[in-house]
Amino acid sequence: LHPVPDADRYTWLRRVSFDLTGLPPSVDEIRRFAADPSSDGREEVVDRLLSSRAFGERWARHWLALVGYADQIGTSNNVFAEHAWRYRDYVINAFNDDKPFDRFIREQIAGDLLSYDNVPDRAASSVATGFLLLGDLEIVEADKEKMLVDIVDQQLNKVGKAFLGLTLECARCH
Repeated sequence: LHPVPDADRYTWLRRVSFDLTGLPPSVDEIRRFAADPSSDGREEVVDRLLSSRAFGERWARHWLALVGYADQIGTSNNVFAEHAWRYRDYVINAFNDDKPFDRFIREQIAGDLLSYDNVPDRAASSVATGFLLLGDLEIVEADKEKMLVDIVDQQLNKVGKAFLGLTLECARCH
């Protein structure tokens, strides 16, 4: 086997930019990096990209897709989820703030039950429980008892898929 040579500076910058933020580097970023001969140049680029809002936006997309995030509730009635953006921003900020994963999970499952010393943390923790509500819910249902059971089933299934890698829909009938 022959060793693969390192990518040139331009190619490396494009790759790391796309990997961390999903965006290409700007012309100014390319010029600055090309003009910086220091050995710390790559480290500085990575630190800058990791501290950018775009980093959290890129990686939050994966979590939001997993939990079925949308700006509407249900699929048949197109009910606008007016405050869904709060949950989206919570997830983006969790990635950008490097929130510990165990806390991230706890807040989404029971954030409204956790105690915090300050109002902003308590509010963010409560917003995190949007995890349990957002997604494919049918909230326009004539049979309200069935609707409540459907909501609980959807929540259990979401927890199973997100944290256990299991689907739990079959448990409803079996």
